[in-house]
Amino acid sequence: MAINRSLIFFAGLLASFTIASFPANVAGEPPLLFTFGDSSYDVGNTKFFSSAFDPATTWPYGESVDSPTGRWSDGNIVPDFVGRLIGNNEPVPPVLDPKADLSHGASFAISGATVLGSPSDTMSFGQQITKFIELNKKWSDKERAEAIYMIYIGADDYLNFAKAHPHANPVEQVAFVANVLQKLARDLMSLYKSGGARKFAVQNLGPLGCLPIVRQEFKTGESCMEMVNFMVKTHNERLGPVLFAMTVRYRSLQYSLFDFNGEILRRINEPSRHGYTDTTTSCCGTGSRNAYGCGYNNEHSKLCSYQKSFLFFDGRHNTEKTDEDIASLFYSGDKHVVSPVNIKDLVGKSITYLPAQEI
Repeated sequence: MAINRSLIFFAGLLASFTIASFPANVAGEPPLLFTFGDSSYDVGNTKFFSSAFDPATTWPYGESVDSPTGRWSDGNIVPDFVGRLIGNNEPVPPVLDPKADLSHGASFAISGATVLGSPSDTMSFGQQITKFIELNKKWSDKERAEAIYMIYIGADDYLNFAKAHPHANPVEQVAFVANVLQKLARDLMSLYKSGGARKFAVQNLGPLGCLPIVRQEFKTGESCMEMVNFMVKTHNERLGPVLFAMTVRYRSLQYSLFDFNGEILRRINEPSRHGYTDTTTSCCGTGSRNAYGCGYNNEHSKLCSYQKSFLFFDGRHNTEKTDEDIASLFYSGDKHVVSPVNIKDLVGKSITYLPAQEI
């Protein structure tokens, strides 16, 4: 009789729960991977979005993997390596490819993407999320909850602002950062509440003022462009608190925040320690920093003889070697580079406190 009462009590307790809870990867299957962002995460969406010329589809992009793939790199990029590390044999496809197999996830990232605005020649971060929500019934609630959502966005907002307002004062710069982060937070909440996302893997912004294309266009010499780096620094300092605040309100939300900025600066400042001979000039391009025209047939761009010795492949994108290093740290780095957990631990996190009506 005592046993029966215990069973009845236990059944009643389960029935009273209004939340769902399930461990990650019960069947041993790797989680789905979804990526959002700009050209740093683009795996080919640009070529499907528009008929305009896409230099990432031409040589020497893809030089290290024998052919161009639509990636702005000589080879694989961060999401490709992370995908392998979490157990996916094939890279996630561009969602705009009508023939794409979306059974293991998809990339929504596209070159030129911003947080603010609704550009006609690309998809903003919010538009990418809207596209995901439109398609999310292709995956089960459980698959979407256990999936990893990699995000790198905001670079084009600050680069565009610097070009349009080169003499903006610090107050105007901070106000712009606040606008970007406010919209970013709203978009992330939409991904969580309407998309069923529960595990965010976010890269903070790199030192954009140190990009070869920025040094070249703004003629900064041996220095980085301080205005852009100030906005990036402000953005990154506030990004962590934004993510943490979301987890306080929504206890089922988990995240990894990777210090991409710090890792790139370490490589710029200590090239030989990280196996580079050049961390301020592009491998492919033309100009004072070899930063413009990679992939354009009408430009007499130069290509370095050994991509692995360069931090940057073109004026703003990393070489495959750099992205492989970054992916490895993002996946299994310690709390000095990724917090509160790395992607490996994020994959293993159980999803709890999951209101059924929100997934």
